[in-house]
Amino acid sequence: MAEGYVPVDKDEDDSHSIRSTHVTPDDHTIEQGIEYTPVSASVLIGSGISLHPDYDSNGSHSNSLLYTCVRESDSGTLLEHHSHVPVRRQSKSNQAYMCAVEKSTGTIHAAALLTPQQHGWASLWLAYQSIGAIYGDIGTSPLYVFSATFSTQPVLIDLIGVLSLIIWALLLIATIKYVGIVLCANDNGEGGSFALLSIIRRHVHLDWRDAKAKLEDDWRDGKIDETAGFNGYVKRWLANSSAAKRAITVLAVLGVCMVMSDSVLTPAQSILGAVQGIQIAAPDIPSHTIVGITCALIVILFALQPIGTSKLSNYFAPIVTIWLLCNTSFGLFNLVLYDHTVLKAFSPTYAISFLLRNGLSGWRSLGGVLLSFTGVEALFADLGAFSAKAIRFSWLCFALPCLLIIYSGQAAYISEHLDAFENPLFKSVPPGLYWPTLVLSMITSIIASQAMLTGSFQLISQAVRLGYLPKLTRVHTSKRITSQIYIPLANWFMMACALAVTIVYQNTTRLGNAYGVCVVGVSFITTWLVTLVAIVVWNVHYLIVIPISLFIGLADTLFLSAALAKVPSGGWFTLVLAAVLTTTLLVWSYGEGSKWAARKDERISQAVVYPNQNGQLILREEGVDQPVKKIKGIGVFLTDHDAGSPSVFKHFVHKFESIHEISILLHVKRVLKYTVADERRFTLRQTGIQGLFHVTLQYGYGDTVSWNSFEKDILSELGTITPACRDDLEAESPTANFGEESSTAMPLTTKRPSTKSITYIVGKDKLYLLPTSNLIRRVFLWAFIHLKNREKTKLDHLNVPVDRLLEIKFSKGI
Repeated sequence: MAEGYVPVDKDEDDSHSIRSTHVTPDDHTIEQGIEYTPVSASVLIGSGISLHPDYDSNGSHSNSLLYTCVRESDSGTLLEHHSHVPVRRQSKSNQAYMCAVEKSTGTIHAAALLTPQQHGWASLWLAYQSIGAIYGDIGTSPLYVFSATFSTQPVLIDLIGVLSLIIWALLLIATIKYVGIVLCANDNGEGGSFALLSIIRRHVHLDWRDAKAKLEDDWRDGKIDETAGFNGYVKRWLANSSAAKRAITVLAVLGVCMVMSDSVLTPAQSILGAVQGIQIAAPDIPSHTIVGITCALIVILFALQPIGTSKLSNYFAPIVTIWLLCNTSFGLFNLVLYDHTVLKAFSPTYAISFLLRNGLSGWRSLGGVLLSFTGVEALFADLGAFSAKAIRFSWLCFALPCLLIIYSGQAAYISEHLDAFENPLFKSVPPGLYWPTLVLSMITSIIASQAMLTGSFQLISQAVRLGYLPKLTRVHTSKRITSQIYIPLANWFMMACALAVTIVYQNTTRLGNAYGVCVVGVSFITTWLVTLVAIVVWNVHYLIVIPISLFIGLADTLFLSAALAKVPSGGWFTLVLAAVLTTTLLVWSYGEGSKWAARKDERISQAVVYPNQNGQLILREEGVDQPVKKIKGIGVFLTDHDAGSPSVFKHFVHKFESIHEISILLHVKRVLKYTVADERRFTLRQTGIQGLFHVTLQYGYGDTVSWNSFEKDILSELGTITPACRDDLEAESPTANFGEESSTAMPLTTKRPSTKSITYIVGKDKLYLLPTSNLIRRVFLWAFIHLKNREKTKLDHLNVPVDRLLEIKFSKGI
């Protein structure tokens, strides 16, 4: 047989069945004219296998996938093997299936569901929704940029210089950098610092620890891609430098935590900036009234989050659209009525001359200018909720032109009303439109924070998945878009912090000192992480990458240094908050890695417990073999994996020297689908041990775990074992290892039990510090243990029937 390729077809009567047919190599080409975007790897059909897109030198998807198979070694360590395999894509209706095949045998290993990229009206609708979810923050920046930049009345030449800085900050940082480059560095449609870290890990031999094990990376037969030249040197350096590996991880975690800190400050800054507009009509209004109104609006904002991103975007998009269009019309009005010559600020020479002419004070003014692109990080962080095409379209065709006209119009007004710099937006409003604009600004300022909140939920979800945070309750708010989520604990925590910040700082000038640090900090980190992606993943020539990175990095450095100069005036708050969050994430990741490293003996050693040739479990103690005793009923052992044996099963057999007549290793698996059909929910696999089964229950995020249904299904399935199966098995000589799957197994010989005989058994680690740990390690692990003791357990998420629950605690030193 030639190297065959196996297409994956979708049967009309079976949406998940796979038919295998050998075809010629010429048939595996991708269908022309259709672009495919891989969904999350957890959507894969197949056990323990994930697929990742491979990239060619141009950054586009190639005709193969990186095939990853995770298996458990004899020592209990998880091994991750990678290889590139050909793929075949077959489109049917609006969906496509992709499979990975073994070249030598043509055997299917996994299949992944893909969705065609959005085109036409679908992309246009996503672009419209993104206006409400992403651009509220950057769209309300005109409320306070000029007031935060100037402390006294500016002269005309400085006003034009600052306008030029604002224009080129939007063009360079927001447009060229984020929209043009950063959005390309997405991880299967997801954005954020963790997405960049994930991409780098997949393409460079980083020896990293995830939440469940220290993986032994055998990517491409254990060798780093021998790319020639500078790119290959960087890959090898990253693979061999422990300091570089740690630095990349810390940078990515710090970037995520800065976005979270930004999510705390954005509601306070945006809403407070709008409410302060009341002081124009009522200058005697006390500050505590302004703060009180702001706090009330902040509470309303966070209370709306459970509605979900999609629904909120439908409501918010028209409001943000009206806000930007109204202010754009005001900008055009002021340009026509006042000094339109401010448009010469589109020449970058005015920005450069402003910095050179003003020296130190010009450099400090960058701390106010950077507020013009606050919220731009949401373009990347919110990528998973929309698409790169939708974000690019809405930015280039709508948001960017509007902002350029708005800032130009404000500058035109200030040029003839120099005292208007303190509140330029409201003072430049045409006569008779002040109160409607004020009301609209308050509503829009509430929406402005939605971009950062949506991005924070995305990033927190990634942190949980990568093992940097404990399991948190996540609510999927959309049946169609799995990445649109709401995290209650994070929502209320950010609300409490936002209220505290508002009460402490009380005005946008003081708050702006703290606000800008995280914004430009995230931008700075993103620049260098994307630079690594361009070198080690896209393989772009260094003569192209380095000049662009240095130019953009220089701009980031100027803004960052100006923001750090405000640390004594309030910028310290965001740095402290980001540092605390970063430490928490790193401590949790380190502790989880240490805990799972201590589980290397999780499987029962065959020298102690093993199945004999009849499939009966034998316990060996002091050189004496004796059969493991049988307990009546069914024992259901909850496990985190759908293969291997959990620690609780091992301890149960060792301590009680017995096993249930029927023992089930149950893995409850949440999949990224809204619901799983009943006929697809339940999977039972036999092992080589008499009465021992692996069972996997699959539930979508819209499903509720039904233990009554599970019990009926398991009893029905076990009752289907017939005497014919027994006759067949008696001719076999089962030699399967403990915990491994087998197509043969000893049948049940007991009567079919009832649901009352089912006992659920779950294990719980009681962690303690080993005396051999050094001081720093002990401090980190001590903090981890205290956090771990407050984590929601498996029982909290599954609602196991407590009247038939047995919890076994066992100590584990780390």
